[in-house]
Amino acid sequence: MKRFLSILLCVLLLTGCSNNLDLKSYDSIFDTFLNNESSLANFNSSGYKYYVPNGVKVLDSKDYNDKLYFNGYNYYLYIDIISYYYNIDVDYNVDSTLFYSKKLNYNSKSGYVEINKVDDLYKITMYYNYAKMEGYTNLDNIGSTLVNMCYILNSITLNRSVIELSITDEVTNSEEEIFDFYRPIEKQGNFIDYINQYGEYKEEVNENNIGNEGN
Repeated sequence: MKRFLSILLCVLLLTGCSNNLDLKSYDSIFDTFLNNESSLANFNSSGYKYYVPNGVKVLDSKDYNDKLYFNGYNYYLYIDIISYYYNIDVDYNVDSTLFYSKKLNYNSKSGYVEINKVDDLYKITMYYNYAKMEGYTNLDNIGSTLVNMCYILNSITLNRSVIELSITDEVTNSEEEIFDFYRPIEKQGNFIDYINQYGEYKEEVNENNIGNEGN
């Protein structure tokens, strides 16, 4: 009951006065949505599954990189299978020069979140539970974006057997690739390169793309 009331209060904050959220309110989002383990899942891909919140759509999923959409903006999700397989923890130092920077540590899961102001928008980067999400949004949607990212990243469940096969296949085929664990690989396109080239932060949903399963 206590957790339900906390979530309800957080939702009211996000929907009623999101433009007035201060940095301490962002802290409360993580305390509310990451403090408990999540077993919810309504989207499955090869080697992993997770919960997609209402309003969020999965547009593409391939090679442990997913592209999602919410309220006019794209999210990019990267599953860090190498760190998961070798049990590598994130080493992160808070960056006081950013709009918001926080180290995350809940239920033996570690990570970080960064919010950086870019022109009139805000770039949000969150790494948690061996996965990373990033995307741009406006000030009013920072709170709802953080909640969505918390739901998704906290609910990710990885299939070690499938991931082990993926890593073994790469070694067997001698296909060497440099992985940047803190940026989605370019097979799905680099969001930063996209906006630099086209100057657009928003993207329309293609009805033929992958939909949100369970919503």
